[in-house]
Amino acid sequence: MRRSLFSFLVAAFIIVGVIAVLFHLHGFELARSGRVARIVNAPSAIYLGLTVRYDKPPIYEERWQMQDVNGISTSQYRITGYSGKVVTITAPPDKVYTVSFFFGRLVQDGIWKITNRPPRGNTSVHYTVYVKQIVQKQMGSRMVTFTDPHWWAVNAGRQYQITLSKNQPVPNLLRLQSTALADPRYEKIVAAFRSFGPPSFRREVQQARALVEASH
Repeated sequence: MRRSLFSFLVAAFIIVGVIAVLFHLHGFELARSGRVARIVNAPSAIYLGLTVRYDKPPIYEERWQMQDVNGISTSQYRITGYSGKVVTITAPPDKVYTVSFFFGRLVQDGIWKITNRPPRGNTSVHYTVYVKQIVQKQMGSRMVTFTDPHWWAVNAGRQYQITLSKNQPVPNLLRLQSTALADPRYEKIVAAFRSFGPPSFRREVQQARALVEASH
């Protein structure tokens, strides 16, 4: 009798333990599913832009704007002439990866690493690059201004650093080590914006430029 009662208690304990484990696993799976759902449903957005402003006619301003919000991509090109003519080309919203792939290319080209530069080279054309990213409620953005990206890529010059010490003679300036300031990232990023989109979009951009130039 005692053995039967002991066996019954052991079996009951095992059953209760199994049920407890199952409830624990079920609760863990629900929590994990909830975390996954929150990540999947978290808003994500990418905003990109390049504005080119000219001091001399015929073109006053060109502007490229792209965005990808929760997987929906849109893009636009807008050109304004000194004559007052404005032409806007807009790609309709679509579930494509054009903007997100383009953003990946810009990241490789260094869009998060470039900084404002003083006017150099051809200072009659002004460039402003804008990038903003929102991922899982975290945001980062940057706006950078510069002139003549080709000049910065090729002719930016060199930087010298002199450290003076009262225990050492004045260094020979002709033998100083220098660091090149040339930075091709600006030119790469501008070229990427200018070549953005499928051939049909780029053809319309060229036609818009020609129309504004002819209106001057």
